Amino acid sequence: MPFSFIDIEEKKTRLLGCLFFFVIFFYFLTAYLVLLILRNAFGPRDGFFWPSGMSVLAAFGIALFVALLHWATSTSHLIEKLSLSIGAMELDAKDFYHKGLQNIIDEVGVAVGGRRITGMVIPSVSLNAFALEDFQGRAVIGVTEGLLTRLNRSQLEAVVGHEAGHIVSGDCVTTTVTCALAELYDELFSRLKAGMQRSRGRGSVLILALFLIIFFMRFLSTLLRYFISRQKEYRADAVSVRLTRNPLSLAEALSLISTNWRGGGASGERLESIFIVNPNFSRLDEKQGVFSDVFSTHPPIAERIRILTDMAHVDTKTLEEHLKNDTWVSPVAQAEFTQADGGPSAWRVFADQEWKGPFGLEELQASGLLTPETWVKPEGSEKVAHAYEDETLLSVLSPQATEKKTKEEFACPHCRTALGELYYEGVPLQKCSHCDGVFAPSHKISRILIRKDKTFDPEIVRMAEATIRERDRRVDGFYKQKPVNAWVLDCPQCGRKMRRQFFVYSYPVEIDRCVYCEGIWFDRQELEILQYIYENKEHFFDDSSF
Repeated sequence: MPFSFIDIEEKKTRLLGCLFFFVIFFYFLTAYLVLLILRNAFGPRDGFFWPSGMSVLAAFGIALFVALLHWATSTSHLIEKLSLSIGAMELDAKDFYHKGLQNIIDEVGVAVGGRRITGMVIPSVSLNAFALEDFQGRAVIGVTEGLLTRLNRSQLEAVVGHEAGHIVSGDCVTTTVTCALAELYDELFSRLKAGMQRSRGRGSVLILALFLIIFFMRFLSTLLRYFISRQKEYRADAVSVRLTRNPLSLAEALSLISTNWRGGGASGERLESIFIVNPNFSRLDEKQGVFSDVFSTHPPIAERIRILTDMAHVDTKTLEEHLKNDTWVSPVAQAEFTQADGGPSAWRVFADQEWKGPFGLEELQASGLLTPETWVKPEGSEKVAHAYEDETLLSVLSPQATEKKTKEEFACPHCRTALGELYYEGVPLQKCSHCDGVFAPSHKISRILIRKDKTFDPEIVRMAEATIRERDRRVDGFYKQKPVNAWVLDCPQCGRKMRRQFFVYSYPVEIDRCVYCEGIWFDRQELEILQYIYENKEHFFDDSSF
């Protein structure tokens, strides 16, 4: 790194001190202007009033108190609040894609000195990445599901290296704090804007004055974010290159991000400073000069790519060829449903001086042969151990574990048999082995729709096209000719009745949705049909359909 950790901490402390000074200044200026307006609008008509020295001192005291309060509330639970604002979620430890991302983050964490960094993901088809850090030393690197799906491993490593550069250089915590502090001004601005539309009479003049003040304060806070944001992107790009020794991969990643949807219009777009690329496309971002440096959060992507390609000794045409010939390799070996690695499904038991079985778990429980000291051997393995040494059998032998298993077990709403955990495009889901129905929380479905690992057989294509043709013959998800009970199946997770309806009207696949736990039940092939329609929406719909 270009400077020591002591230098980093000193620089970070100075920046945070400047931030706190600006917060006090903002509130002092706000209090002073409010005092000035109130006194001249509602006080005696004896000429223009300028606040006295005591009034100014009182305004400073109020500003200091409010600034301390604002700082304390804004900087507590920093990561949790900003993660919620942008819709970021913790990684699923069982998801193949998420595990791959966490592995890359761990590797980069080791490369920057063993820093513990948590991974997060935004369930969005957009392409972007972000980093957060708080005063407790907790650090987060997150990406969108779209970026996780579109970028290959080397490109993803380069993006993670860029975000790690923000963390190790000390400017990530400054950006995080600045965004948290600015949230109050954004909230006040939106509330006063709504209040202006409802206000009447003399009070509307006061609200207008306050609105203008908050607008000015919001402008200054935004300016502060711009001021500390633009140059740090160049530094983070340089850190990424030093970590990965691969400037071309970062150039490819930036090119892919810039030519796809970055998240504009989605939640958290106003926190543009934390992202690798501004979610909202701005012509100002792509310009050079003093004005652009002051009023834009990110440097021009074309300039960043030019610097990186110069480092890699390639030109723009070569970069385009690389992207054109790039072959993306999915972390999922098989996109179809595959058995989860949940341990053995059958065992042989040593009883009466011989090996008996194999027995399934339920058969083994009913056989009367199972005790903690029973010698068992998983089917297909030569490993012999006591039953209490097998994690799966231990959960059966322990009464507490058995009770917990009964509470958490998912049951098929049709067959009433236990659902098994399987993977579909790397996502862990619950599936019935008899009717092939699938149950999944709604947030997991978005991952499947974003990923494109699966190939569809002609039968799925035919059924998807028939589903679209039948859409106009249905009303609110039900056939006109054959009304059905809207609340039929029991939710596998919470046991309450699920509602039969379209997934959404644009994608008219009938599913059963639990309005309580937000789980979704798909009958056989419904999930595949939905995925095919979503991935080929340009073929089925015009822009007005979704």
